[in-house]
Amino acid sequence: MNDERSENNIEQDIAEEEASAKALAFLFGDTIVEQARILDIADLNMTDQMTAEIGAGIKQLKQLRESPVQQRQWLEKQEPGLQLLLCLWIMDMGLLEKIIK
Repeated sequence: MNDERSENNIEQDIAEEEASAKALAFLFGDTIVEQARILDIADLNMTDQMTAEIGAGIKQLKQLRESPVQQRQWLEKQEPGLQLLLCLWIMDMGLLEKIIK
């Protein structure tokens, strides 16, 4: 019975990971997501400006959480560097559920 429960947990984890990957790809595009998977946010030399931009970006995405299309449109207008930072931050901090409906 424990094996069956573990198998269900693994299947649920895989399903959640696939859903997260699809949501991230929708918001940021495959290229940014792939770059974010390669990088580790801990390796970046974060500046106060970068931290402020991330905070403002996360706040904007949360305000638009009822409309993933508007989130994507807003992200498309941002510099690729900020897109990458936001994607990294969301992935690393597990914030995806908080910024999407």
